[in-house]
Amino acid sequence: MGQLRLCLLTFVALFDLAAPQEKLTAQIQAHPPAPTPYHQLMLSCEVTGDPGPQEFLWEKKGKHDPLQKGPDNILFFPFFNTTHLGTYVCTAMGSLGTAVATYNLWIQDLERHMFVYPQETTNSHVLVRAKPEQPLQNFTVCLRSYTDLTRPYSLFSYATKAQDNEILLFKPKPSEYRFYVGGKFVTFRVPQSIAESEHVCASWESATGIVGFWFNGKAWPRKGLQRGYTVGAEAAIVLGQEQDAFGGGFDARQSFTGELSAVYMWDTGLSTSEVMGAMYNKLSKAPIFGWRNFPYKIVGEVYLKP
Repeated sequence: MGQLRLCLLTFVALFDLAAPQEKLTAQIQAHPPAPTPYHQLMLSCEVTGDPGPQEFLWEKKGKHDPLQKGPDNILFFPFFNTTHLGTYVCTAMGSLGTAVATYNLWIQDLERHMFVYPQETTNSHVLVRAKPEQPLQNFTVCLRSYTDLTRPYSLFSYATKAQDNEILLFKPKPSEYRFYVGGKFVTFRVPQSIAESEHVCASWESATGIVGFWFNGKAWPRKGLQRGYTVGAEAAIVLGQEQDAFGGGFDARQSFTGELSAVYMWDTGLSTSEVMGAMYNKLSKAPIFGWRNFPYKIVGEVYLKP
């Protein structure tokens, strides 16, 4: 019996030696995902591997001295500005070894630029490369468009795997906007205009279901929609096409042609004065993403032009 027990212990020890060791892996995440100047910013060094790291070393490329070293995986900027731009490196150290992650902190100020969609297509769009970190109970979307289209077209499409029209700003005709939350919509009638720049904002709050809508800075009568609903965070966000499936299912007959700019999204409501600020890219609240630091990917025939 003693020999059998010894054999079993030896087998277990050999098995443990042969088992592959889990390695540390790391990535840096920004909070908020699209940093905005003159607001707080956190970079977190997220590590997988057990046991986790005991120490984090933060460095910035081009600087000789470390920025921070210790058990804290957060690098905090209480007042982020252009002097902080650059490439940051986090080295996580633990019993499983080390893991290194890098992050390029940048701002692409598009204030004097716009996306130009020159023709009707089934695939041309702008993919927003940021999304909420958690489900939304409140939000506001603002943008400016310029087109001579009279047929239906989509401006802002936010789809989840469960609901393709989770958030949708859609214009079925020159005198009407439709605003969707969770697949249902309300309609706002506006002065009919063709080939005139239009700035619109739409907000929604779950607690009351109240939808706010602003057209060229003027507030329209509020309406109700989807009280108690929660907007999912795992989203594909597309400008210029309507998603009939997660990240796709586009229809050329609903595609946008023209110019699109000043795109913002917040996880809060806005006041009329804050909407007026957004019209001129002057913000008092940090957005989830915004035109002064817009993380995007162009797909198909869309061009960034001054």
